[in-house]
Amino acid sequence: MTAAPSLPPRSDHQHTEQVKTHLRLESRPSRLIGARYDRLPFPHNGPVQEVAFDLGLTAFAGTVILSGLVIKGYNGHQLLFEQRWPARIIQQHTREPDLTIPPQTGLALRSLQFILQGYELLTMVEVTAVAKTAEQDQTVQAVLQMPVVFPTQQTDTYFPLAGTWWAIQASDWSDHHKQEVYSQTYALDFVKLGPDNRIFRGDGLALEDHYSWDQPVYATAGGKVAYVCYDMPDMTPGIVPDPRVFRGDPRRFLGNAVAISHANGEFSYFGHLQQASIQVNEGQVIRRGALVGRVGSSGQSPGPHLHFHLMEGPNLFIDQGLPVRFSHFWAGGQFFEQPTVIPTRMIVTGPDREPPAAESAEG
Repeated sequence: MTAAPSLPPRSDHQHTEQVKTHLRLESRPSRLIGARYDRLPFPHNGPVQEVAFDLGLTAFAGTVILSGLVIKGYNGHQLLFEQRWPARIIQQHTREPDLTIPPQTGLALRSLQFILQGYELLTMVEVTAVAKTAEQDQTVQAVLQMPVVFPTQQTDTYFPLAGTWWAIQASDWSDHHKQEVYSQTYALDFVKLGPDNRIFRGDGLALEDHYSWDQPVYATAGGKVAYVCYDMPDMTPGIVPDPRVFRGDPRRFLGNAVAISHANGEFSYFGHLQQASIQVNEGQVIRRGALVGRVGSSGQSPGPHLHFHLMEGPNLFIDQGLPVRFSHFWAGGQFFEQPTVIPTRMIVTGPDREPPAAESAEG
């Protein structure tokens, strides 16, 4: 058998010419956790579902100019929704005047949120990006498919506050927590209403003016304390914190905080608690209703309020957030004993209670 003739080595320049300009799509998170809102404290027009994610586009071996996106949602093979975003819409979302992506650089589209009917649930979201090469002589495309899951909440999370509170942020299109779509996608913020139906007395410039300030926060369910931060100062309302207080640790953006493991893959997370008010220690097993701490204004906080979310672990920005339903609260003149969605701007009242001893496990 005659050996095949050997080929001359290829130069780096020749190798580079062989690589075509292309685009890569990535998402954070890569697996989407969806929320379904079908049990609300008031009549509604039917179940609704939502997903949110960040999208990253990277150009390789050449400069590309992004032309548009096609976003589709499927239940199996059935198309549930389709949106086409031309360049002008992408520019409005990103506030980028130019969608040119040089080689080995990228463009981020953050906080992409989609809300649609919830009769049939998404199983996959597909994104197609279309771009032109800088010379406008070639069209390049990239396709990304993201699986969607809808977890069933395992923990019966009792409402963690006493008295009347206003959910100023929860899961809908106006929720600023969607700016961080990994851990806080479905987070809620609560502020206490005073007898005058305001959230603070006077001009609200002092922490003590706010009805939320120093209010007790109770464990939503029993479990083991997995994370505690207790030493951050409370910020004067409206004052932006000095970045040095975060000490290079992004978890400290939510200030003094407690995460509790419920031993079923779900962790409750309480944020912006008052400095030195934490009543539990890491590794401690506590009962439902145990006093966790008091409402403060620590971290990146505009004023006293309670931040709460559920997630798959205790590590902010690393573990994914989960949709959450609360039970044992009043709303619209009705008491809800079963886990129920609390939507944005709902006024809810938690029952008065005395915290049990924190040291013993939930019975």
